[in-house]
Amino acid sequence: MYQFLTSTQAGCRREFPRRLLHRLAALTISALAVAFPQTLYTKVLSAESTARPNVVIILADDMGYGDVGVLNRDSRIPTPNLDRLASESLSFTDAHCSGSYCVPSRYGLLTGRYMWRTRLGAGGNLANFAGTLIEPGRKTIADLLHSKGYYTGLVGKWHQGIDWKLHDESDREVIRVHPNYQDFQNIDFASPALKGPSDYGFGYSFATAGSAEMNPSTFIENNRATVIPTLSSQAAKEKYGEWYGRDDNIIAEGHTMERLVPTLSDKACEFVETATRTRPGQPFFLYYAMTTPHNPIVPNPDFVGTSRAGAYGDFVVELDHHVGKLLRTIADLGIEKNTIVIFTSDNGPVDRTKGYPTRWVRGDTAIYGHDSNGPFSGWKAGLQEGGHRVPFFVRWPDKIKPGESCSTTIIFNDVIPTLAEMLKVNLDHDTAEDGQSFYKALTGDVRPESFHEAIVHNHSNGTFAIRKGDFKLTVNGPKTNAQVVDDSFPVSFKLHDLSKDIEETTDVSRDHPKIVKEMHVLLKKYVREGRSNGRR
Repeated sequence: MYQFLTSTQAGCRREFPRRLLHRLAALTISALAVAFPQTLYTKVLSAESTARPNVVIILADDMGYGDVGVLNRDSRIPTPNLDRLASESLSFTDAHCSGSYCVPSRYGLLTGRYMWRTRLGAGGNLANFAGTLIEPGRKTIADLLHSKGYYTGLVGKWHQGIDWKLHDESDREVIRVHPNYQDFQNIDFASPALKGPSDYGFGYSFATAGSAEMNPSTFIENNRATVIPTLSSQAAKEKYGEWYGRDDNIIAEGHTMERLVPTLSDKACEFVETATRTRPGQPFFLYYAMTTPHNPIVPNPDFVGTSRAGAYGDFVVELDHHVGKLLRTIADLGIEKNTIVIFTSDNGPVDRTKGYPTRWVRGDTAIYGHDSNGPFSGWKAGLQEGGHRVPFFVRWPDKIKPGESCSTTIIFNDVIPTLAEMLKVNLDHDTAEDGQSFYKALTGDVRPESFHEAIVHNHSNGTFAIRKGDFKLTVNGPKTNAQVVDDSFPVSFKLHDLSKDIEETTDVSRDHPKIVKEMHVLLKKYVREGRSNGRR
C-alpha cells in the first residue's frame, strides 16, 4: 500500500525549485498510472496539495437531527455509515441552516449570506423556472476554491434557479414569478441554459434543477439537459406504471425516481475518482447535494423494510448507504487523510402529520415511534429548533481530533469564511456578509459559545427570529424586511431560553424585557445594514 507523505517529509522537498518539483511529481505519477492505476495518487502528494486539502460537502435534503443514530439513541433508523463518520469527526451540536427550507439554506451555504437579502425577500421561494437567484458577481464557495486552484464540482440538487433559453423572450418576466409555468414548448431545453450551476464557479456539474418532484425532471450536466424532457406526468405513469412526481411535470425519457438517487451517487463517486486520477497535485471540491429523503419518499426496492420507521426510515437508510459509498471511494483512492468531509442537512424534516399525497409520503413516522427531530420541536420551514438545527459533522484526519463534539453555535453562512481562513484568503467586503469563520473550532484552538454576536432565522411565511446566546426571540407581525425596520409596524414577541427549554414551550419575554428590546434592536440593525458579521 502506498503511503501519504507526512507534512515533515513533504517539507524536506522545499530545497528543490517548485516548478521542477511539480514536473518530477507529474512524471512519477504518469509512470505509476501505467503500472498501478488503482493506487495511483496515494504515492505522491506535493507539499502544496497537502496544504490545500480536498473538500467534500454532503448535503442531505429534509433530514432531521434525530434521524442519525448517533444523535438519537431512540432512532428507529440504522445509519451505520453516518454513525461511523460522526465517530471520525468533530460533531457540532448547535449547527443551523441559513433558512429552514431548501432555497435559503442552499443560498446561505453557497454565498455566506442570508437569502432574505435577495430579490425573493423574507420567506421567498423560487418558482420552477424562476431563473438564477445568486446575483451576478457574487462569490460562492466554488468561486473561492477555484481561485485557489481547486477543481470544483456539483452533483445533485441545485435549487438556485436556472435561466433556460426561451423561444419567446417576452415571457421572461412571467416565467420568473409564475409558480408553475406550463408553456413547456416555449422553453428551449435543447440549448444550453443561459445561466446555471456552471456560472457559479463549478468546473463540472451534474444536477437536478430542484427537488425530485420539480420541473424539469431531467439531469442537467454542465448547464445542458442530458435528455430533453418530453413526457407529461400522465405519459410517464403509463410508461413506467407509476409517477411519483407532480401531476404537471415535464419529464425526460428514463428519468425515474428509482434511477435518480443511484445515478447521483455514481456521479459523485465518479467526480472524486476522476479528479484524483486525472489531476495530480490539484485539490478538488465536491458539493454533493443529495435529493434524499425529500418528498417523494420512494426508497428503492433493496431498502424497503430496512428500518423500523416506514418508508421514510427506509429512505434514510438508502441515503446512509450512498454516503458510505462515497466515503469508501475516498478511502479506496487513498486520499482520506487529506480530504475534509462535511456532512449536514439543508433543514429539518417535513411535517409528516400533514396530508401529503400518499404517493409522496407512504407511512407517517409517528405510527412507528420515530422522532426525526430528536429532542427538538418544529419542522421544516418553521422557526423552532427542529426546523433549522441540523446534524453537522466535519472529518479532517490530519487536523481534527475524531469523536469530539462542539457546542459552538454555527450556521451555514460560516462555511465560506472558514474555508477562506484555512486557505489564508482575506474575503472582500461584499462576500459572506453574514458569515464568521469557525476554523479555530475545527483545530481546537478555541471553541466559544459562538463566533457570532447573533444569528437570524426566517420562517417560510416571512417571520423572523434572532438567536443570541441561549435566548431566541421570535418577532411576530412583520413578514418583510421593510416591515421589520418600520418602527411603527405592530409587533409581538416570544422569547425562549434554550438552555432550560429546548422544546420551546415557555415564553419568558415578560421576564426579560431588556433582552427582548436589545435583541429586537439588533435584528433591525442587521436588516438595515445588509450584514451581520461586523466587518466594515
